[in-house]
Amino acid sequence: MTQTEFRNTWLPLSDALYRVAFYMLEDESDAKDVVQDLYVKLLAKSPGDVRNPKAYAITMLRNMCIDRIRTAQKFFSIDCAEDSPRLDFMATEPDVLATREKLRRVLAIIEGLPDREREVVRLRVFEDREYDDIAQCTGLNEGHLRVLLSKARKRIRTEYERYQ
Repeated sequence: MTQTEFRNTWLPLSDALYRVAFYMLEDESDAKDVVQDLYVKLLAKSPGDVRNPKAYAITMLRNMCIDRIRTAQKFFSIDCAEDSPRLDFMATEPDVLATREKLRRVLAIIEGLPDREREVVRLRVFEDREYDDIAQCTGLNEGHLRVLLSKARKRIRTEYERYQ
């Protein structure tokens, strides 16, 4: 793969990849690291004929995030030997469980949204599509899409805060 091909095919996906990584890892620096690691893998692997580069990259990124989460979970072990009282962990298990619960709650709220709002959230947030692209997919105008997205975000925030 040439630099031009890499620059034109893979680099424009960086914002979408970062959003997916941040969504999964919930940490800015980890998300940036995993996206950078993905680009290193793509350069080293030099994938040939990929029909959908965005889907390919997101799948690789998702797997890398899952590996990173699993690795972090291994650090929950606490070495309680009397001669070396040290803790080897990156986060506490209750923090991870609380984060997972928050994620489940937000996803459940999103699933409970009206169909159009849920569709707009999915296309804009999870698939990182532009408003004009979403307008073409849904048949709605951009102004209406922005209103639907705003209502959906407000509803998610309100429902989430209700259970705090």
